[in-house]
Order: sequence, then structure tokens, then C-alpha cells
Amino acid sequence: MMRFGLLGPPVLFREDQGGPRSDAMPVASAKSRALLATLLLDAGRVVPAEALEDALWGGAPPVSARASLHNHIARLRRLLDDPGRLRTVPSGYVLRLDAGELDVHVFDGHVTAARAAHTGQAWEQVVRECAAALGLWRGAPLAGLPPEVGGYAFAQRLCEARLLLLEWRHDAELALGGPRLHELVPELAALTAEYPLREVYHRQLMLALHRTGRQAEALAVHRDLRTRLVGRLGIEPGAGVREAHVEVLRGAVGDGGPAEPGDSGRVPMCPVGGTSPGVQGGPVCHAGSPGVQGGPVPHAGSPGESGGPVPHAGSPGESGGPVPPPASPNDPGRPVPPLASPGDLGGPVPPPASPNDPGRPVPPLTSPGDLGGPVPPPASPNDPGRPVSPPALPNDPSRPVPPPAQLPPAPTPFVGRSAVRDSLHRALTAPGPHPVAVISGMAGVGKSALALQVAHQVAERFPDGQLHLDLHGATSGMTPLTPAQALTALLRDLGTEPCRIPEQPDAAAALLRSLLASTRTLLVLDDAASAGQVRPLLPGGGGCAVIVTSRSPLTALDGVVRFPLAPLSDEEGAELLRCASGRDGLDGTDAARLLVELTGRLPLALRVLAARLAARRALTPEMLAGQLATAERRLCHLEYDDLSVRRSLAVAYDALAASEREADRDAARTLRGIGTLDLPTYGVPLLARLTGIGEPRTEAALDRLVDVALLEETTYGRYVPHVLVRDFARERAGERGAADTAGTALRWYAAVAEQILAATVGPARDRDDIPLGGPRAGSRRHGAARAPGVPDGHLASA
Repeated sequence: MMRFGLLGPPVLFREDQGGPRSDAMPVASAKSRALLATLLLDAGRVVPAEALEDALWGGAPPVSARASLHNHIARLRRLLDDPGRLRTVPSGYVLRLDAGELDVHVFDGHVTAARAAHTGQAWEQVVRECAAALGLWRGAPLAGLPPEVGGYAFAQRLCEARLLLLEWRHDAELALGGPRLHELVPELAALTAEYPLREVYHRQLMLALHRTGRQAEALAVHRDLRTRLVGRLGIEPGAGVREAHVEVLRGAVGDGGPAEPGDSGRVPMCPVGGTSPGVQGGPVCHAGSPGVQGGPVPHAGSPGESGGPVPHAGSPGESGGPVPPPASPNDPGRPVPPLASPGDLGGPVPPPASPNDPGRPVPPLTSPGDLGGPVPPPASPNDPGRPVSPPALPNDPSRPVPPPAQLPPAPTPFVGRSAVRDSLHRALTAPGPHPVAVISGMAGVGKSALALQVAHQVAERFPDGQLHLDLHGATSGMTPLTPAQALTALLRDLGTEPCRIPEQPDAAAALLRSLLASTRTLLVLDDAASAGQVRPLLPGGGGCAVIVTSRSPLTALDGVVRFPLAPLSDEEGAELLRCASGRDGLDGTDAARLLVELTGRLPLALRVLAARLAARRALTPEMLAGQLATAERRLCHLEYDDLSVRRSLAVAYDALAASEREADRDAARTLRGIGTLDLPTYGVPLLARLTGIGEPRTEAALDRLVDVALLEETTYGRYVPHVLVRDFARERAGERGAADTAGTALRWYAAVAEQILAATVGPARDRDDIPLGGPRAGSRRHGAARAPGVPDGHLASA
């Protein structure tokens, strides 16, 4: 028999014939997992082939999608115990499931049984059914699948059912008592941390702590929950939490001793939705414990001590009215106040009494802070009657939340860029709606430094906050943030509770726009990978400004102002090297000019050299220039600590080489081809011959290299790499063991030269071969054979 699992990553279970043991058969291929999950979500129904293609390729299926789908179906059939389970029908495919073969169906059965047992308070059955259901849970449903598979509502329903099972099981174990109560505390503590607004887990944690003798911690749980609810949502805890709080208070101030675990006679269970004992006239949990609605507490030796009526039965405290002040020691006829102070019910708390004033009110035994109410300030040592202003507490709901100020410090020294810096400053401070500013350029050119420099200059114009988010579009060892991850980070930075952040990116983006609509906030989105990553993060209001840095100009974004950056000038490069290294003697020296030239005036490379010069005072600029003169080893000397030119360039190249897109892989191959020849500029025809992929694909590959800032198109069809990109391409060509392409390039140039010569001069012929009447009719000039792959329009292109 075979079973199927969706309560976690999709998996198959094959059960042994001789017993209940089953072996999990993980589905290794990501495409096969997506295919299996899509079929299981509609088990027993026809799933159209188009829906399967969307699940596998996300709305952009390749040309061979239908044939690939057939192959994936065939692989999935080989995993099944009966290939006939998965049938092909004219409009799609049908997966047959028998009763009990899908873990979700078994899970739902246990949930139904647990709900019925919980309603009937059959606590032992609740524990069994909940344990059986939770034992099927292997993780989040449909985990590890792309969003195209769907099933969001399906997964949400199952996750909510799991939380209900945990609630019911804890209710049952609290009712049964016993040593298991001690094990509930860490479980419930983890749940309250994961779900900070789910009150039922806090109620259960309070009861578990109280019944294991930890009343103070139980009151602290209530205080923290109430502070959170009042401060963030403006609401008080619900009835279930209040009833649990009453039970904890009775145990804390009634007889002063902890309740025995499972002693339902001394600490009765407060069932969900029931009435707490002792509330509004109900039975009291402990003999002699105070009433909740202000009932008086008997004195030792008074009639109330034996359960009889207490004097002054008609006092206001019995009906919940205001409690009179405590009686003077010399006036025994006045009523005695309850041990639970008004602050326990959220009212004001009197200041602490002075030791020298016996007539002042005495504070209650239970701290009002345990209920989340205001805490009386400590008295000044020099003035016992004068309250001192309390300090602001971190979890005080009344404490104003400061606006976010997340800008990292701007790199120093900052040299040059005065023109583009002024233009960016004007764009962000001009009246009217602020545009989105995109700063683009190659790796290490100083995009982030410029963005932070200007962001700090204009920060005061955005009083509602400054947000900074690294999108990791080109960070070594990290994948770029998805739009959903970026939205979650921004919403949390704006104070949104994690449980209130929508999981759907469109809904999260709408919430972000709503929060920023009426604010003046500055967003710095650093290291963006693509326009699709940035677009959902843009605010809709005109009062916000956005600075985006990216290696790509992000031309797919509409309504943005672009600021492309080039390397520094020779003078700016020399100044950066001098300021960052602390070597004042570098001004105007030949060694400084040579270092700037060898690094191609790239700021990142210059900062690496400056760090090396600052770290080793014995290292002279002349020695360093000699090390950089060897092109084969140049990149090795441009690494220091966490700064590395090679690593910055490798991020873009590695992403291209590992991409599933053909144009990206062609771009990586073309860059290696550039590394095999040291030419001033490069054109499509020659590179197409070197890579063997044809001119159309080569042109698309060069466009991708320009887009990721590994090449620059100086004129139409002519491409130039930066000097350090040229060194990097040479390294990658050597790593791949590229054959000697010099002969291929020379033959191509010879063919082009011959064609140009034939088109310009014509073939040489003897004068005697020309007839007297001139060339014969129909004769034409024959040129040399055209170089393969070189059309007439590319004769002058190399």
C-alpha cells in the first residue's frame, strides 16, 4: 500500500506488507514535487495539462513544455506502486487516491474527533486524537514548492487546524493535571513567543505556571500580554485570560502557598468559555480567599473567619463600588479593605506609605504591575510624601515610538562626484512629488557611498523616518531577497507585528503603500538585482523619496531619474588614495598616478590599495605599483580583509553562468571569449566566431553583459571592458581551459581583410585579358570569398 504526504514537503510512503511500518520515499526532483503536489491538491479530479505547465514553469513554459511534462509524468508513474493511479485523459491527468492514503484526510479525521471530544470534555480522548493528528505533521504544508503550485488557502487551513489541536491538547492536559504540567511550560512559552497575540496560549501558560508553583511568572505573563494588547491594539485581554488571572491571584494572595499540580479541589479548572469560580458570587477557590468584586477580607477572630457574615455587609466593596480607605489602627469599627488593591483591576494605585506615617494607605500585597496597571513611583529619600516621576520603560505603551533611522554611516573619505551629487540632491529636495532615483554602475564604482552621502544630507527633510534595506542583488554567498522577503523586512521596520503581515506579496505591498501614504519617509534600497525586485517596494505617496542602487540601470522602471556612475578621474582617484591611506606624500607622485591607472580609477580597488598602504608603512607606492604591473596577478593584490575586486565581479559572472536562461549562459561564455584576446574593443562578428553561438545570440549576450555592468558599449556595436574586468575575464578563460583562439581570430581577420581589399580595389588582371571593346557584357567583378559569418554590413567590424 502507498500513502501520500502533503503535511510538509510532498513525499511518498510505501508500507510493508507484513506490518504497519512505512518507508518514506522523498521526491528528489523539484519539478516532480511540484507535479505531485498539484495532482494531490485535486486528487480524483481532472487536472488540465495547462495547469500543470503553469505549476512547473510559472506562466512562462518553454517551447518544449508539453514534451517535458510527458517526461515528468512518466517519472512520477515509476515512483507509484500502481502506474494506473495516474491516468491520462483527453483534457489532462487524474490521480486516483483511496481512503486513508493522503495524510491530510487522516489529519482532518483526527481534528473532527478531537473537536467533538473537547466539546464533551472527554479529556483523555482529546489527548489521544490530538497526538495522533500532530504526529502526522512534518512541517508547513506544501513546503519548498514554488508559489505557482497554489494551495495557499489549503495550507492556511491546515496550519490553523494545527494551532487548534495544540490548544485543545493543552486544555486537556491542564484539566487532567499530573506531572505532565511541568512539561507544558516550555512548550507554551515557545508558542507564546511565536504567536504573541494569540491569547489562549498565554492563558494556558499562566495556568501551567501557577499550578506548578510559579505564580510570579504567571502574573508577569499577564502583564506582558496586557501591555502588548493595550499599547499596540488598544484592547484589553479577553475573558479567558481574565479568568485565568483571577485564579492566579487567588492562589497568590489566598493561602500564600503554591497549588499542587493536578489538585482540582484546591485550584479548580477554568474551562474555555466557562465562569471562573468566585467571579460574581461563584464559589471561592480557597477557604478564606478574598472575593473578586471587592468583597471584604475577614480579620483573624472575626465572624468571617468561620464562614459567617462579615460586619458592614452593606459596604460598597461588596457590590463592586469604590473601596474605602484602610481603617486607622485606633478605629476598629471601620470596614477592612480587600487584599487585592484597586490597581489589580486596572484602577489607580496609591503611592507607597512612609515608614513614619502609620495612617497612610498601605499598598496591596499583589503588585499592580502584575495586572499591567500603572506602577507607583518610588518616593524620594528626602521627601517621603512626594512622588518621583517614573522612568520610561521599554514596554511602556505610552512611550512614543521613535521613527526609524536606519541609514548606515556614509563611507569616508568621500571624494569627487560633486556634479552628480548636486543633481541627486536637487532631485530629492525639489518641491512636489519626489522621483525614484536610480544610481547605477559597475561593481565597486561607489554607488552605495554616493547614495548614503546624499541620504544623510537630505535626512532632515524626511522626519517620518529613513529606511535602509540591502536587497543583496550582488552579494557574494547570498541570494537576492525576494519581493516578499523585502516587503516583510520593511513592514517589520515600520512596526507591523509579524502575525499581521500578509503572506501574499500583493497584499503586503498594498499594506506598505498604506503605511507610507501620508508620511515623509526616505527609502534607500541598496544593491537591487532587477526592476521586478524593486517595483513592489515603491511607495505610492508623493511625500516619500526612494534611492535605489544597482549595477543595472533598471530601465524597466517608469518615472525614475537615473544617475549612471563612471570611474573617478585621475585627480579624484589620487586624492582618494591619499586621503584613505593617510600617506600625505603621495600628492603628484608618479607612483600615485601609476596606481590610479593600474586600477582603472575604480574606487573599490583604490580603497583596497589605501588599506594595504595604511596597514604596512614599509610598503611603498612604488613596490605596490610593481606588484600590480603583472596583469595575471593583479586581482590577487586587490583583496584586503572583506574588500575584494575579484569577489565583487564574480558575483555577476557566477549568476550568469548558473542561470537557467540561455542568454545569461551565453553572456558568461562571451565574457570568457573576451578574456582570450586582448583587444581595444570587441564586436559581435568576431565574438560570435570565437564562441560558436551565432551572431544573434552573441548580440543578446553582449546586451546582458552591458546590463550587469561587465561591459560598456562606447559606440553602437563596439564593446569595451574595464581594465579589471578584462583581467577577470582572462582568469575565467584560463580556468575553463579554453583552446588557443589566436589562430581562429587571425583567420577571421585575414578573411575580413581579404574581403575588404576585394571590395575596395578589385581583383588584379593582366591588361591583355581585357577585350578591346571593354568588359564583355554580363561580366562582373568577382571578389574574394566572404569570411564565414561576416555579412557586408560588418566588413569594418572586428
